Amino acid sequence: MYRFHLEQVLDEEFLTDLITKFKNNDIPRFRKLQGYYDVQTDILQRAMESGKPNNKLAHGFARYIANMATSFFMGRPIKYEVPDETVPVENPGEDGKKEKVLDHSEYSDILNRELQGNYIDKLNYDVAKECSKKGIGHYLLFLDEKGRLRIKKCDAEGIIPVYSPKLGEFLECAVRLWEDRKLDGTLIAEYAAVYDRQYIRYYRRYAACGTYRYYMREPHMLSDIPVIINWNNEEQMGDYEPVMALIDAYDRAQSDTANDMDYFSDAYLCIVGASEAVYGAGLDDDEEGKSASATLRREKVLYLDEHGQAQWLVKNINDTATENYKDRIYNDLFFLAQVPALSDESFAGNLTGVAIKYKLIGLEELAIMKQNAMDASQKKLISLVTDYINLKYNKNFDPGKVVLKYERNLITNDTELIDNAAKLENITSHETQLSVLPSSIVQDTKDELDRIQKEMAEAEGIPLIKEDEI
Repeated sequence: MYRFHLEQVLDEEFLTDLITKFKNNDIPRFRKLQGYYDVQTDILQRAMESGKPNNKLAHGFARYIANMATSFFMGRPIKYEVPDETVPVENPGEDGKKEKVLDHSEYSDILNRELQGNYIDKLNYDVAKECSKKGIGHYLLFLDEKGRLRIKKCDAEGIIPVYSPKLGEFLECAVRLWEDRKLDGTLIAEYAAVYDRQYIRYYRRYAACGTYRYYMREPHMLSDIPVIINWNNEEQMGDYEPVMALIDAYDRAQSDTANDMDYFSDAYLCIVGASEAVYGAGLDDDEEGKSASATLRREKVLYLDEHGQAQWLVKNINDTATENYKDRIYNDLFFLAQVPALSDESFAGNLTGVAIKYKLIGLEELAIMKQNAMDASQKKLISLVTDYINLKYNKNFDPGKVVLKYERNLITNDTELIDNAAKLENITSHETQLSVLPSSIVQDTKDELDRIQKEMAEAEGIPLIKEDEI
């Protein structure tokens, strides 16, 4: 984590040193993690002595872990809800009502329209996946040429977050990096943009070893630093980063097993005590060897004298020990990554919802850590979007009213959930009762309650009167 004051970062020499340090220390780590996700593991670089088998079997454990953890956590989109609010009335009127209901549906509609216009569901998934791979992900907000709010996901390699050295450790500024290159890949220029609470300051250099020079400044027109940092966890580690050594060990074990199989295929035939006359009289050594080899390959017959012996020279392998070793690595890998191997036999059969949750408890704990980290970034995102909405529509919406609802992407027993919801009858409110049901049945609790009231009113022939019509 980089902790500096904004004034330091704006200095050309300091900024150049900061970027150099980031490129030397952080970017190689991010690229290695991305490489493991792309199944480009260290085994692919292994070299063996000339003539020996050199199988390089890379396994996509990192891809599986990242995809499984991300899909479980963010496979079902976050819901942004602004529930109605009941507040006391200071001076009750003639009706004597001491409370009134504040309808926040307008805020909810505008907020969701802005977010969905930026494909927020895919955006959140992509950022969560970047966090799963590299431990950190970023949102970047900006206004396009028509003044519309846009939200973009940035890779970990493209943003340097700089935090305040003060006790609060809030985000002091963020540096965005990019390059211009020719079609053949030749570098033209390197750029850096420093985002603070008011401005974007641009720097560039034309030589890779030069200093970044300041050349312009512009306001970003948003209420805070428009770069939002999302951590995967407090340590800023990817989900498969702690088990990369186990991935390498499994790759080596499987590759060595494949090498052993090749040794069997390339086994030598050892001939002991064979008479030279057997293979052909009158031939010189070279021709004699060729004649013997040709006879063996063509006729599958080997002629030996009475004292001769032929046998294959092979490498003895303890297959049981080898497979046990690989099984231990395999089990430890998934156990320590907290991601289940769904191909395991323990997931077979018709399991109850509770049984499935027990088997996924490690994945659930992983998702809780991700959710705690994402809550902070989502609150800043909502705050920035709400400030933009208030300015655009001349409103005074409060971002603190927004409720985030997460739902795990889990195969559920709907019948069991419906039974549990039915048991809450006359115990909780109808809204709480409906909230127990998954989104596949009830997508929006408030809308579902409105539909229930409408159906009841139509069935009894009573006109439905809304709260704001009283």
